[in-house]
Parts: sequence; C-alpha cells; structure tokens
Amino acid sequence: MALERLYLDYNATSPLSTSVVNWLRSGDVLFANPSSQHSDGKAARKSVNEARSEIFKTFHKNEKDNRLFFHSGATEAIHTFAYSFSETARLAGKDLLICYSRVDHPAVVSLEEKFFGSHVKFLELKRDKNLHYLHQENYEILKDKKDNNPDLIILYHHLWVHNETGQVTPLEELAFFKAIPDLYLHVDAVQSPGKIPEWRELSHGDIWTFSAHKFGALKGIGFSFFKSSLSFHPLIMGGAQQGNLRSGTENVQGIKSIALALKDLTLVDVTKNSLQRKKLVSFLKEELKGIGDLIDEERMCSNTVYFYLNNLSSDIALALFDVNGLEISAGSACSSGAARPSAVLMQMGQDKVSKNGLRLSMAFSIIEEDLNKIQSMMRPIFNKLRNS
Repeated sequence: MALERLYLDYNATSPLSTSVVNWLRSGDVLFANPSSQHSDGKAARKSVNEARSEIFKTFHKNEKDNRLFFHSGATEAIHTFAYSFSETARLAGKDLLICYSRVDHPAVVSLEEKFFGSHVKFLELKRDKNLHYLHQENYEILKDKKDNNPDLIILYHHLWVHNETGQVTPLEELAFFKAIPDLYLHVDAVQSPGKIPEWRELSHGDIWTFSAHKFGALKGIGFSFFKSSLSFHPLIMGGAQQGNLRSGTENVQGIKSIALALKDLTLVDVTKNSLQRKKLVSFLKEELKGIGDLIDEERMCSNTVYFYLNNLSSDIALALFDVNGLEISAGSACSSGAARPSAVLMQMGQDKVSKNGLRLSMAFSIIEEDLNKIQSMMRPIFNKLRNS
C-alpha cells in the first residue's frame, strides 16, 4: 500500500485553486500575445483587462488613485521599487533610506548587498525577541534622520504576515509613521491572502505586493498596487507592454489565474480556520514537551505553525517527516541540503536551536478530518523522538 502523504507547505507554494484547475481542464487557455491586433490578440487583451478589473474589485481599489502592474513575483517587485525610489532620489539630488528587518524575506534583506548608488543607505528596523516591531523606537530614529536631512526620502518595508512564523503585524500600527514627510510604506502582503480576516483591506500603505503562487494561482506571476501619486521608474524596460510600469509580454494565463484564485479565496472562512489552527497548536504544545517548542501568540495567521526540535536540525527533521508522509518545510532557507541558521530563531536568542526551525503551513480551508489526520501522522514521529 502506498504511503499516504500530506502536503503542508502552502506558504512556499500552494496547490492550484479549484477554479484554476477547472479552467485549465476546460482547455479555454488563450495563447496569443495581448499586444497583437488580430482577433486572438484582442481576446487575450480582453482577458487581461477583465482580470485587472476583478483584482481591483477584490481589494476595494480604484484605478484613479492606484496603479496596478504584473510582474514575476514579490522578489522582482521588491527590487523594482527599491530601484524606482533610488532613481527618484538620484534625479532629485536627494538621499534615499531603505528600511527593513533582519527577519524579512531574503529578497528584502539582500537589497543591502546591491549598490544602487552612494545616495542610498539602509536602516535595519528594530524588533524585540518576540519579533514584534519596536515601532516607537523606529519612529524616533527615522524622525531624527529626517530632521537632520529634510530632503531625505524613506522607503519603509513592512512584513504584514511573517512567512515563517505566521505572526501578523496589523497595518493600523503603521499609521503614525505617515507623519514623517516623504516616508513611503511598501507592504509585503505575500502571505496575507486567505489567512487573515482583513486580507482584502489594504490600508495605511503606499505599495502592496503579492505573489500569485502563494494563494492558488500559477507560478511566475505576481502583482503590486501603488498609489498613483508616486513617482515610478521601471526596472524592466523594452516594449512598454504595461505602459511605463514593466516591459515584457504579459502572462495572460498567469493573470487570469490570479483573478480565479482570488475569487475562491473570498469564500474562505478565516476565523473558522484560525480555530482549527488553535487545536493543532494545543496538540503540538503537549507533544513537544521535552523535545522542542513552538512560537504562538495572539496575532497569528490561520494556517501557519512554526516550531523547532531541541536535538534535530531541520535538514534531518525534514527527511524524518517526509519518510512518514508529512511534507513540511524548514524554518530557514536551505542550501545544498545543509541546514542554515534561522534569522527568526537568532533574533529570539535561540542560538542553540537556530538550525532546527520547522514550518507547517496548511490549506486555506481546514476541516476537522484534516486536523485529525495531521495529528495521527505526527504523533508516531514525536513518540520516536522522545524514546530515542
């Protein structure tokens, strides 16, 4: 009998949503270039325009105050806006300060390794050992920098839902930063769709970025909203297929899949899923006694559990879970199969277990049967670890 397997790595890549699967099976897949003027090209353009309208509608945005463009995903978007702001500052003869957190996605942290120009500096935002942003301290630091350099432009990167831990930092907490002139908030909203009740309410930011493969659409496509009042300089130039926002032939299939997957997500009961997650957390707290621990607090998204084992590195633990049919992920990035220290656990002062982080990320809709299955498949693993 084949081993039953459970996929619990939705935060890395979620399976295609029901509507996307049904659409692909129907064979109604447009192939023509949406910039072409023949009938097939016009049909492709119509599909793109309809998807755009659905995306604006989903997030309660309007095209007068906000611009929307499609890209390959959040990594490209993060570098695009860093480049755009650096160009805006350079052309105006001003300095740019890019703010980030050490526990952000590697695409954000890696910006500091790239030379945008001598006018671009970086500031690491402060967080405490519970990973909470120290907003007041960060505000005072930024206000002081602005007071000492009135022409300074600030690009503040904010992680809404943490991709490893599932912790949520509400956008409302950022409101007072807008009192600092020329400070712009880029919200990493990648892990928010379908996982927090307010995922469709894009407030307090200036830019919001999404990756489609995180919520049931195709890979290699993402999108960003940004306020129309912002200056923008494209990172990728060429045929101007999306005006002055991004060149390159538009991914018609990917764009349509976004609209379909988002429509499915609007039916998700996030509150109900959060209650199911709490049951799993209670189970894990008991099972991990003496062999590990987990991170949990009041503001967590509905599908993610982050834990570690005291005496087993993530690369070995992943193999153990996988051979028992559970497909989870390491809490930190892996290279060549070797576990690397997790920035999250290092920030928490958990140096001894920094290579042991594990993330379990479940489906958008979690039923009791799924929860029981996860627990029944995990229990023998923990029993083995306790008795080894």
